[in-house]
Amino acid sequence: MSPLSHDRTRGPRGFTLVEVLMVLAIIGISTLVAMPSLVKSIRGNRLRVGTRTIVMAGNYARTMAILRNQEMKLVLNKDANSVTVEPFHEAVPATTTSTLPGLDAQGDTNAAAETTSSPPPLKIVRQLDAVHIDSVSVDHRRGKTEDRDSVIVYQSNGRCNPYEVRVVDEYDSAMIITVDAVASPKVRKDDE
Repeated sequence: MSPLSHDRTRGPRGFTLVEVLMVLAIIGISTLVAMPSLVKSIRGNRLRVGTRTIVMAGNYARTMAILRNQEMKLVLNKDANSVTVEPFHEAVPATTTSTLPGLDAQGDTNAAAETTSSPPPLKIVRQLDAVHIDSVSVDHRRGKTEDRDSVIVYQSNGRCNPYEVRVVDEYDSAMIITVDAVASPKVRKDDE
């Protein structure tokens, strides 16, 4: 029998114990090296999502104020850790009068018909997860104010009072959102 011929009586060869242990050691070392950066990425992602939620709520309030020609308010509640956008004043249903051809009950050929239409509700509420609103500073003409329940009014022309929001995660990393009078947001990492 030649040395190159295969012995068909032996079954297929498997992995040796040494080979399996080497693969497990490589996987373990790779996991240990990658884990800190993965944890840091997840932490940073939560802070970015919370910040983005507040920025998008402000953008929504501005857009609805312009589209509906109605003042909208952005409410940042530090106690409930929530962001709410809703009309500043409750809208009164619009009543329109139109002239319909034809006869009404009294025989008038140009009877006016009143219809009532109300826009769909505009209120949205978002709860922040794994981050909290640390401080809100709203710039009014007489100075800055800071409350537990901060209200920012977006006017029908898209403008608002400038404000600044500091969002903090559970590891004390923070981001600051600064919004100017024309409702243009800027986000930066707070390095304190």
